[in-house]
Amino acid sequence: MLLLGDKTHAIEAVANEEMLNANKELLAEDELIIAVGKVQNDRFSGGLRLNVQQLWDLASARCRFGRYLRVPVNGSSPPVAELLRDFPPRVLRTEQGPLSQGLGVRLVLRRPGVQGELDLGEEGRFFPTDTALARWRAGSHGQAAVVYEERVTS
Repeated sequence: MLLLGDKTHAIEAVANEEMLNANKELLAEDELIIAVGKVQNDRFSGGLRLNVQQLWDLASARCRFGRYLRVPVNGSSPPVAELLRDFPPRVLRTEQGPLSQGLGVRLVLRRPGVQGELDLGEEGRFFPTDTALARWRAGSHGQAAVVYEERVTS
């Protein structure tokens, strides 16, 4: 059993032993985790409880739910090769073999009347820790941002 809280309210979260063992490095007091599960009524307490189905740290959740890192390069660009070298994708060992966990990068150039995006492809993936994102943002005047869903304009 875990107790998840946001300083205003707490909810009991229940996970099976296999999940807890697989994610024990994530489970520390006052550490942010991302949990996905099913909320149900708790017959014993009368409140709610979360039956946890998946757990991630923040960087792994960015990989799972993020589409790509959008980096404007108007006039200057961040040191792309250095950032990709310093923050390579994480490789997880799974029963099906190694799994690369990273976020793609798209460089965006805007000029009057024209805009272009360059997707760096599989070789342009990185592991999006807070430190990595801070470095991308520093190289793009604070404009680099993780895109979680495409916006469709008409």
